[in-house]
Amino acid sequence: MESLMAMSVFALVASATPGPVNIVGALCGARFGPARALPFVTGATLCFTALLLVFGAGVQIGAAWMSALTKPMTLAGGGYLLWLAWRLARAGEPVRGEAAASVPGFWSGFVIQGLNPKAWIAAVSALTTFVLPLPDPGKALVVFAALFTGICWLSLAAWACGGAGIGLRSFAGFNRAMAALLVASVAWMLWSVASA
Repeated sequence: MESLMAMSVFALVASATPGPVNIVGALCGARFGPARALPFVTGATLCFTALLLVFGAGVQIGAAWMSALTKPMTLAGGGYLLWLAWRLARAGEPVRGEAAASVPGFWSGFVIQGLNPKAWIAAVSALTTFVLPLPDPGKALVVFAALFTGICWLSLAAWACGGAGIGLRSFAGFNRAMAALLVASVAWMLWSVASA
């Protein structure tokens, strides 16, 4: 029971704290409304679950391959997220309803989460702290992945709903503030990888 509580708290903190995917989720909610942001939320959540399961299996087999991928994935993900921040900072008024042309969907959420260095770091940290020390790491991985999936989806959906509450007058400032936070989070991740 203590392990489940610790896993739940970690999942909530890792999922709910600001990061690139949370910021994009809030922007999707603000621009298109919370219901239309949910496919993005679902894609991002399921990608994190996949990362957790793949890393968990890899850690149990031998994890040298993860270290080799960390820097290139961080650089690729950072570049993509900076491009996304630039686009978001330049976005116009929110478009709700059927007039919305390109709502980020399931695959956008999946790809952004897959390129998100915060997700990689959270997955590895979770595994080494909450899964590997337990007597049955395979069972613990499945339980943790299921637990994290629910908590992550609810956290990202809350960000999308929070973004949807932004009024039209505040939208341009909100976009720029979220884009600045996205740039700051990417800069921090790139600095962390460069100094490692």
